[in-house]
Amino acid sequence: MSKASQEVPASTSPKYEAAGDFVSTVREQAQGYLESRKSDVARSVSDVAGAIRASSSGFAEQPHVRAFFDSAAEGVEEFSEKISRRTFAELYDEVDAAVRRRPGIAFAAAALAGFVLFRFLKASRMRPVPRSRAVIPVEVFPLPDL
Repeated sequence: MSKASQEVPASTSPKYEAAGDFVSTVREQAQGYLESRKSDVARSVSDVAGAIRASSSGFAEQPHVRAFFDSAAEGVEEFSEKISRRTFAELYDEVDAAVRRRPGIAFAAAALAGFVLFRFLKASRMRPVPRSRAVIPVEVFPLPDL
């Protein structure tokens, strides 16, 4: 037997099979994580639709305004259902296509989202109390009687 016929191809060696198993395991876990986040997003969007519908109850005397809120809630609910039905890859492809069609709007939306995120993070940070308004404890030692 020649040495060439004894060699194992790289694709079937145990080392490469273990690496392939690891990669497939990581890919499956990532897909599971993305699917669970997708369902969380769909649930959040559905909750927004419920909030829109609940806010329309204050406009019982104004049917046109209430119809507007109901229509908006239905649109948001449909969006939530679309998120639930599609795979993450389909959602990614759709967002990618939308960004390619209208890059200016995508840039403006990203800038707005970044600004909102910045303001939210800046507002949640603890701010120092100005020294003029701070209550500084002062220990007063008794004076000796003279």
